[in-house]
Amino acid sequence: MHRTVSVDYGVVLEGEVELVLDSGETRLLKRGDVAVQRGTNHAWRNVTPDGEGGEGMWARMLYVLMPAKGLELGEDLGGIQVGWLGWGVFRVLE
Repeated sequence: MHRTVSVDYGVVLEGEVELVLDSGETRLLKRGDVAVQRGTNHAWRNVTPDGEGGEGMWARMLYVLMPAKGLELGEDLGGIQVGWLGWGVFRVLE
């Protein structure tokens, strides 16, 4: 797991990835899905189904990271939650 001092936008371009948070909570993201995070301790796992012949398939993501000033470990982020907008898009709810 790792943590970034930024606001992160992760867009799944191909395949399927699992977002794992330090709480043990997971989210499956597929092509076109977006995850938005700010300073969360997390990990990514490629869970794309095997292709023909049992070979593992690639997952591709695009990341945009924007600096987040004043972020400290253990900071209360005000109960940020992930909400579903449809069309494979998540947003942050406060």
